[in-house]
Amino acid sequence: MATEWFCQIDHDEYGPLSSAALRELVAAGRLSASDRVRKGRGGNWVTASRVSGLFDGTHSLAKSPPRPVAVAEPEPDEYVLAEAVPDSEEYEIREPAAKPPRSRGLQNVRSIWQCISKEERKQRFSVMILSALLWIVLVIVLTVFAVGSYGVLLIVYGLVWVFGRLFAEYNVRKLQAIGTAATSDQFREIADALNDVCAQFNVDHRPKVIVLNDRMLNAFALKIAQKRVIVLLSETLEGVLDQPAELRFFLGHELAHILLDHGWRGVFERYKPARYRAARELTCDNCGCACAGDAEAAATALKRLGCGNALHPRLNDDYLEQEARYLYSGISGWFLRQYLRYPPLGKRLANVKEFAARQAG
Repeated sequence: MATEWFCQIDHDEYGPLSSAALRELVAAGRLSASDRVRKGRGGNWVTASRVSGLFDGTHSLAKSPPRPVAVAEPEPDEYVLAEAVPDSEEYEIREPAAKPPRSRGLQNVRSIWQCISKEERKQRFSVMILSALLWIVLVIVLTVFAVGSYGVLLIVYGLVWVFGRLFAEYNVRKLQAIGTAATSDQFREIADALNDVCAQFNVDHRPKVIVLNDRMLNAFALKIAQKRVIVLLSETLEGVLDQPAELRFFLGHELAHILLDHGWRGVFERYKPARYRAARELTCDNCGCACAGDAEAAATALKRLGCGNALHPRLNDDYLEQEARYLYSGISGWFLRQYLRYPPLGKRLANVKEFAARQAG
């Protein structure tokens, strides 16, 4: 029985297709090496570049010309396949190449404190002092209200705290119902990468990873009462599922947010201005870089965020770093530093490269 193939083109799925049909899509320029295909209905989605022989140039339009259309053009989603090409050649999916060795310097990063960015170190003391003052004021106010209202305010706060934890699991499951959880049963790559990331930073309670269908390229961490969740959007996952180092970067970055923003430090830091949040993003990038074990992979993951899965190879690192310096220059740049919660892409690239070099040295 001939092999059935399925492919995704412009986010639409097509199939089942024969090997000859798959070959024709390549010859017609409709299927590119970065598109995703799977072998059979139960196969795993992989990039088309991993299909052995499909892009080696042995099957061209000259060898298997498409059938001419004399009367009308086909609909945009139709494919005209050559009738004369026998389905005699089957393709096999190549196994992914051996994982590149991780940088020894980055492998030795075992604590989140080793990843604190220079920008965050400069601001940490003032943030801690102001946060402590805010806590003192808050405790005084709550005490006054509690005494004056015979503890009613504290009772209400306690009930809110209890119900928040009771409904935490419900809220996590509601989020999961929109997408699906990433487990070893259906996303083995994510489960393995999460195990690596948590082991590197000695995190015993692994967060749940949920995949949501969204064309935006992003990932984020959530705290729902005591529940910790990492959300990966499908556009992000489609670009890095076959790139273990980049996948570990995204998971490591979001794990750092859980440890810093949603742990006891995040609870204490009541005063977090935009400039401090931007510096914290650089710290999380450093954590992601350490988990990736490769500064180049970390930089590539960041460029995906900046320009998408298809266009990121065209970005120029030197230009982006110069652009970041321009954006931060002058009076407008000073205001940008005060109110921008995310550093420019060039600043993030320079930061992870500097961090990796410092660990290697």
